[in-house]
Amino acid sequence: MAEDQVATAEGTVATTNTGSTRRALRQRKRRRRNALIGAGIAVVLVAGGATYYEIGTVEVAKAPARYIPTDEANPCDPFDELEINCVATLKHSDSVPRDELISQYPSEGFHLVKPGGPARLVYSSGPAHSKFPDILRQDYSTVQKDLYALGLEIGEVKTVEKDDLGPNRVVSASVDRGKTVKSGTKINLEISAETVKLPELKGLTREQAELDLEKLGLDPEFIEETSSEAPGTVVADPSDMKVAKGSKVTVKIAKAEDIKSIKIPDVVGLKEDEAQSLVAAAGFKNIAVVKVESSKATEELVSNVVPGEGRAVRSDSNVVLVISTPEK
Repeated sequence: MAEDQVATAEGTVATTNTGSTRRALRQRKRRRRNALIGAGIAVVLVAGGATYYEIGTVEVAKAPARYIPTDEANPCDPFDELEINCVATLKHSDSVPRDELISQYPSEGFHLVKPGGPARLVYSSGPAHSKFPDILRQDYSTVQKDLYALGLEIGEVKTVEKDDLGPNRVVSASVDRGKTVKSGTKINLEISAETVKLPELKGLTREQAELDLEKLGLDPEFIEETSSEAPGTVVADPSDMKVAKGSKVTVKIAKAEDIKSIKIPDVVGLKEDEAQSLVAAAGFKNIAVVKVESSKATEELVSNVVPGEGRAVRSDSNVVLVISTPEK
């Protein structure tokens, strides 16, 4: 009698050569199969015989409604917890908004699932092509959302001053309204700058001025200038009353004069303006003029200088020009 092979529920192969034995095995196998299915175990037939896989009944949760993968969360997390291999993919859709779920397999609910079995999630990447909308004069934050929904990307963004627009409004775009654009296209934009009023800075220290400007979103740049003001303080307020947020603002900081020894130039016999020019050119800044009447004077000329001509004195010294004027 020819031998027959029968696959058992445990996956082993038993050999028999009698009809009664075969019938008994079939009955036993049928009872075993029904019991397994009742307990949440399914049978899968494969080429070459009957092979039994224990497939657990699991409750599949609904996939996340939006595709926003981060380091902390992933759309496949609910399936990974069930030890189901999951793949999330993106697909263009004209009807399902960008990032929203199009389909999931297995669907939500109870399923007989083979351990390691596949799960497929499909999310929308927005339309493949779209008509570029009218975004001029629109708020930039709203435009960002609108372009993202169309599958478009924000490219280079420049800020420009626009007196007839409020801040953060779209001034121009690299694509014209109504033009058909492909998903993923980068759109360059010009945005109206937000302006801020400059605060009063004169007399403040550099640290105070820097803090005040940075609070307003400005970029301070400091330059030193020789001044009679207290060293390290702001010499004068910046000239522009309003500037674009993020702009660079130049602030002049007083520095002490470099004190050096300078000789008083020869100025006796010169007119007042000529004498003052020579003293200033020599490096003196504190220059005073005193006029006195003289019977010998026929016109206004320098008759004396204090300190005297040719003397070497500190550059921060006071220089007095004495002008003799004719008697009245």
